[in-house]
Amino acid sequence: EPPDNARVDASTAFPSFESRPAIAVLPFVNISNERENEYFCDGLAEELLNALSKIESLHVAARTSAFYFKGKRADISEIGSRLNVSTVLEGSVRKSGNRLRISVQLVDVSDGFQLWTERYDREMRDIFDVQDEITLAVVDALKLKLFGGEKAAVLRRYTDDAEVHELFLKGRYYAYKYTAEGWKRAVEFFEKAIEKQPDYAPAYAGTASSLGCLWFFGLLPAEQTIPQCKTAAIRALEIDENLADAYLSLGIITFFYDWEWEKAEQEFKQSIALNPNNAEALSYYAMFLGFEERFDEAISRGRRSLEIDPLSPLINMNVGWTYFSVGLLDEALDQAGKMIEMAPDFFGAYWLKGAIYLSEGEYEEAVEELKKAVLLGGHQIVLADLGSAYSLAGKKDEAAVILDQLLEMRRREYVPAICMARIYSRVGESNKAIEWLEKAFEERNGEMVFLKGEIAGAAAGDSLNSLGSDPTVIDLLRKMNLPQQTK
Repeated sequence: EPPDNARVDASTAFPSFESRPAIAVLPFVNISNERENEYFCDGLAEELLNALSKIESLHVAARTSAFYFKGKRADISEIGSRLNVSTVLEGSVRKSGNRLRISVQLVDVSDGFQLWTERYDREMRDIFDVQDEITLAVVDALKLKLFGGEKAAVLRRYTDDAEVHELFLKGRYYAYKYTAEGWKRAVEFFEKAIEKQPDYAPAYAGTASSLGCLWFFGLLPAEQTIPQCKTAAIRALEIDENLADAYLSLGIITFFYDWEWEKAEQEFKQSIALNPNNAEALSYYAMFLGFEERFDEAISRGRRSLEIDPLSPLINMNVGWTYFSVGLLDEALDQAGKMIEMAPDFFGAYWLKGAIYLSEGEYEEAVEELKKAVLLGGHQIVLADLGSAYSLAGKKDEAAVILDQLLEMRRREYVPAICMARIYSRVGESNKAIEWLEKAFEERNGEMVFLKGEIAGAAAGDSLNSLGSDPTVIDLLRKMNLPQQTK
């Protein structure tokens, strides 16, 4: 059971940002004829957001939450209140060949008053100068002072080559689509950027992150992703030891693949130390702390990540799983509800709800939620959970169909072995379940780190329970060198 003091009130858990000016940078509107220029509009806004977030005295809304309003007809005051900011930077881009026209304005949320506005007619090669001019104009309009090395950090460039920069923006644009296809295309663009400039650190960090996601979400096997992912992250840090994202990729791989708990914690902490406002790093670290049964710390980091990036489906999902892992099922359900309100087409919310119902023995409800998750593009691990739910709900035929489907898929493409282990354990074929768990151990499936908690948290009627006392399973868990539990 989680400790009593775990139920802290989120509104009082952290100081608010209101003691300093706060800004949201919205994605710039593409008014070019070419739709594909969208990557450039998003990229420009994100570059400005990243530059401004290096200023200590300014709070900058997180990218995912600011981009939540893209294409939505939300007024400035609503954006201000949902993101807890006092000003909004918005603009538009017309790109034609090498010519650019960028219009930009800084608006006060309280009265809609334009604090500053400017139009830039330039060539593509001038994009870096334009970014610097906009950033410094915002600093000036908000009457901020840049201290020490802040100005150098704010104006820092990794490249002076507009083409390399463009390839990187395309890569990042695809990576943020959060799909198998998106991550694969992202890697192609990052690699092209590296070909043109072999010391371009952000492209290595982007490659590491995209490959890590392809493995983590069970879309490609470890041998096709992990070695290149580690190499790219390490190379990024050789070029620039302050890249928080590269440390985050290493932390995720060290935790979910290498199973080296102390080293993973150091990498998560290093990522957060370099960028204390990286909600993604905080949310993965929260999951790690939940796994270590350090419940208070897990909840505190999870709540912090949500405060920074409240409208991000990924952050909401990670925090939901953290609540789930520490036994706060009401909070986890609440989190799933918020995700559905925010992004009704994101499979993660229904997957989480399905897992909660499974653990509570409400199998019919679990089936309904997991069916929605699969329809919305949930990967093989979600499909395996649906198979488990069918079996536990007494629908053995449906469970068998999903098992056959996964086995057939595995002949053609990568399907993590843990998927089969989960269903076999639920249809009562424990010998086969153990056989597949051994394969999952060999493959180092990331889901293995939660196996002990999953067995312990299974509902009374769930045949997964019995695996906990099997000598082979006990031996597998021992070989994983799981951290010594605190209780």
